Amino acid sequence: MRCPDCSKFVSMETEVEEPTVDLNGTSVSCEVHIARNCADCGTELKSADLSLECDLLEVCEDLRDCFNEDGTDKDGHDLTLKEDGMEPLEEGGGRYAKSFFGATVSFTVTCSCGKEASADMTDKVAASEMEECV
Repeated sequence: MRCPDCSKFVSMETEVEEPTVDLNGTSVSCEVHIARNCADCGTELKSADLSLECDLLEVCEDLRDCFNEDGTDKDGHDLTLKEDGMEPLEEGGGRYAKSFFGATVSFTVTCSCGKEASADMTDKVAASEMEECV
């Protein structure tokens, strides 16, 4: 891809920003911004915003007793969410193969009753589907 600031074809470096993780009932959601920057000057050339989501009741059986049937917290059960880290994902890119960029976000949910569960969410996007910024 041609960089408008360098006025030449450049290689790109991938930058994944820190995710924002949110707990809403039994649903954990996460937003991650991925940027492909010019390796020479750092200008953002392509970007994508990933929305990751998972249902706690599907990935964390241990927490099932902490929720009512409608997905709300039971009385006396206060849940806290902690992001445990984010791992950038880069796949493919071989000859005639699509390149994919994404992220895996790990989190832990702790209940006031002492139960705790950890899980991961992963999503990726093809480089050809990323939005061009210039």
